[in-house]
Amino acid sequence: MTGNRAVAASLAVVLALATARCQPPPGTSPSQSATATAPNALVGDGAVLAGLSWREIGPAMFSGRISDVAGVPDNRNILYVGSSSSGLFKSTNGGTTFEPVFEDGGTLSIGAIAVRPDDPDVVYVGTGEGAVRNSISIGDGIYRSTDGGTTWTHLGLTDTERFSRIVIHPRNPRIVFAAAMGHAWGPNEERGLFRSSDGGDTWDRVLYINETTGASDVAIDPLNPDIVYAGMYDYLRRPWHFRSGGPGSGLFRSADGGNSWTRLTDPELANGLPGTGVIGRVGVSVHAADPNRVYTLIESQEEGELWRSDDRGITWRMVSAERRLNNRPFYYTQVRADPVDPDRVYTLAGQFSVSTDGGLTFGGHGGSMFGDHHALWIDPTDPARLLSGTDGGFWISNDYGDNWDFLNNMPMAQAYHLGLDMAEPYNVLGGFQDHEIWRGPNEKWNRAGVREGDWVRLRYMADGMYTIADPRDPEIIYYNGHFGDITRIDMRTREERYIQPYPPGPAGGGAELEEYRFNWNSPIHMSPTDPDVIYYGGNVLFRTRDGGESWDIISPDLTTDDPEKQRLSGGPISPDNTRAEYHSTILSISESALDPEVIWVGTDDGNVQVTRDRGKSWTNVAPNIDGAPANGWMGSVQASRAVPGRAYVAIDQHRMDDFESYVFVTEDFGATWRRISDGLRSYVHVVDEDLRSPNLLYAGTELGIFASFDGGNRWVDMRLGLPPVAVRDLELHPRDNDLVIATHARGFYILDDVTALQRLAEVGVAEAEGVGESAGVAESE
Repeated sequence: MTGNRAVAASLAVVLALATARCQPPPGTSPSQSATATAPNALVGDGAVLAGLSWREIGPAMFSGRISDVAGVPDNRNILYVGSSSSGLFKSTNGGTTFEPVFEDGGTLSIGAIAVRPDDPDVVYVGTGEGAVRNSISIGDGIYRSTDGGTTWTHLGLTDTERFSRIVIHPRNPRIVFAAAMGHAWGPNEERGLFRSSDGGDTWDRVLYINETTGASDVAIDPLNPDIVYAGMYDYLRRPWHFRSGGPGSGLFRSADGGNSWTRLTDPELANGLPGTGVIGRVGVSVHAADPNRVYTLIESQEEGELWRSDDRGITWRMVSAERRLNNRPFYYTQVRADPVDPDRVYTLAGQFSVSTDGGLTFGGHGGSMFGDHHALWIDPTDPARLLSGTDGGFWISNDYGDNWDFLNNMPMAQAYHLGLDMAEPYNVLGGFQDHEIWRGPNEKWNRAGVREGDWVRLRYMADGMYTIADPRDPEIIYYNGHFGDITRIDMRTREERYIQPYPPGPAGGGAELEEYRFNWNSPIHMSPTDPDVIYYGGNVLFRTRDGGESWDIISPDLTTDDPEKQRLSGGPISPDNTRAEYHSTILSISESALDPEVIWVGTDDGNVQVTRDRGKSWTNVAPNIDGAPANGWMGSVQASRAVPGRAYVAIDQHRMDDFESYVFVTEDFGATWRRISDGLRSYVHVVDEDLRSPNLLYAGTELGIFASFDGGNRWVDMRLGLPPVAVRDLELHPRDNDLVIATHARGFYILDDVTALQRLAEVGVAEAEGVGESAGVAESE
């Protein structure tokens, strides 16, 4: 097969370099020679790995979550689309094709885009998505391009983490405002509204409330740009709870270009805005032709959703209390005024809504467009032309939203997990954010490769998670979604059977109401020694031997069972009990391939449990992990396939605002542990051991894929030209020897036949010097 042949051809070169150790180049000093000839330095330089490359296979028939969109008023051909985790894309032909233009940044999470009106080659991008859901990625500041996205300059604000809006002064384009949300999972100082007076070279924070309040929106009066409005949002995420709203939230107004501010939601002003109760997220929009007209969408404990001012924000009246205008405020709270007609206003939420009477009444106007709306750009020269971004991708309308065209030509599939079957060629299966479960071939018996029509959808509801195929019969598949359910399907007949061990209660309550607790991302695990045995994780470990027709509970509650972390989520204004914050649950399961008596389990509240007698007794070995964070998110626990007693654990603690890499290994069933994180960047989602070479390890992080050739002592960047995609899962095919990764960015990638990597580990490459310098391999030639 084409990919495997290419790798096989390069393998001879790889092994020759690895075994010959290479001679230093002419003129190399002895000290330089020690590094230059070290095999691991060759790995880091890309010389050894130059013949390897990742192969993208999709799926591409759907898109992904869009965070912002932008056009150029006088050039309909230029379009910018920013994704929550897939990067920034640009079209120069009106959307016929798109190219990624932000591949070399520190992240692929885009929060806000602004194009300079008088010079559209100048583009600002704020990284980090502003819709603060549970699966958000991270940003690393604000960037500017002066050549239409070809090159980028980092402008600072690195610790802001995420942006909701960037606006450019209508008269002086060197003045730029950036609304920074700040850290989602913890308090931090670098948040609020920032202003630059020199085109982004330097920034001043002009509006700051406290360490948990960020700027959720900003708008400038186009005729009197000294008047600036800012929405401020007091919020905090925790793994078990989400607080939306607090004393820092409110709508603010400046009359001197941002130097001083008035809180318009101050009840003492008695101006018609809410202010007596708690306020959450705030959105604001100023009408371009008549800036006396200002709209604000406010999450509030008082009655109302949308307020309108007709005197530049001095007085207000509530014009709509329809909840559908902002049904999940933390995720939406977006309002846009038509630039010509002051009575036409759009709100973005689960539904796309439009009013033509100044906000008094609204109608749904999304047509066939995907739900969950986050972004809208209205062409100021032709307000019938709309660019829209949703959880389902990028859309264009040329008739005020009556009809929409879906531009499905950007790789944005946000995978959670993957599975592989034993068909020939084998299939890759997996679940995606808001795009269910899909299956597709890893390659085809022709030169066309994998195409859109080769993918088949298994599940028809919301987020898909785990997918496992029976190795004896690839048509029998087990999968689950984000409600903790689990289904078995026979693909020959499409017969599905819901096999949940215990029926969950209705959504809307806290975890304490459930008999058994299931994580948003509940693990399914098939025994490597007996495919009739399937495990499913709740707060206890379930096991079936008959395809899910019956289940046994083979453990006590393996979590901390902390009742304080099982309460209602959301609030204090809008409860949001979608099970995304269900806590004290099992996250990962691994039965030993060497001994089925041994089963490892990791939980979301810091436990690593192991049984050596098929579940009769359990030991929590997490207290033995020296250097592990307290109450860690044990997202990946993997038993070694080569050494009894050995296991690996990756702890993802970013949900407690800790972005370190935590990977540990034990050789004695958890009695002692050693940290093996040197060389990794960002938090780790998954760690695994190679099927054939136990010294070769793989780690999927929020910023890419890494490998270790010496059992974890040192890690090298294995992106091989990939941008910093979030790698949520990885798996090796036992027959084809391929490494497959699931990215929460651009779908699935395959590294065909990793024999080269296995041989490098076998010849002891990682014992050489210089491995710590190997993180630069991502920039391939």
